[in-house]
Amino acid sequence: MAQDKSGSQDRADTRAAKAAERADTAGQVWEEVKVRETARDDQIVRLKAERLARDADDAAAKDVAKPTKPKPAKPAKG
Repeated sequence: MAQDKSGSQDRADTRAAKAAERADTAGQVWEEVKVRETARDDQIVRLKAERLARDADDAAAKDVAKPTKPKPAKPAKG
């Protein structure tokens, strides 16, 4: 009785091996997803900081370039 005629043990071993392989693959995929999400989040933060700095520079340039008009003097009431 060295070999089970139905081969149920072999099938169980094969199923267990495939399940373990799928679990390993899933773990690797989730790690890759997390790395991509972190890279995306870092890029969003960097781009937002660049945009805010550019907008601040543009606003400062507008303030400097915009000449101020002197207000006309109001006639005195009397």
